[in-house]
Amino acid sequence: MYVRFVTPFIHPQSRVETGFFRASWYLYRNGAPDWILRELDGEFDWFNEHLPIPGRVARHFKRRNSIWGVCWFSHDAREMIARAHYCAWLIEEGGLPVRSIQVGRHREVLWRDAHQVVVKPTQEMPRGFY
Repeated sequence: MYVRFVTPFIHPQSRVETGFFRASWYLYRNGAPDWILRELDGEFDWFNEHLPIPGRVARHFKRRNSIWGVCWFSHDAREMIARAHYCAWLIEEGGLPVRSIQVGRHREVLWRDAHQVVVKPTQEMPRGFY
């Protein structure tokens, strides 16, 4: 099982719902309360220290369009998922809706580690807002 936290924004390259890390700009730009931004900064600092940056988030080809991957937490990454739930709550308190979606397995994995996978988006991938 894999878990992802999405917002209604569409990522320009992958064309799927943007995850909460990338969409957090909305709170900073639209004047979320300072306590939310401080809490979110603290959580993001923790993620920066404990969640590796994926080694590959896209596949590029010479004669066709690139494939941009989508990041999902592995179900074993319990502390990261718990912290992501808290981040989702903070972001929603700041005015941007966040939904949790789950999937059992993925077809094309671009990269993986112990905490997450980066996969090619598909039409069958669950959505939070559509």
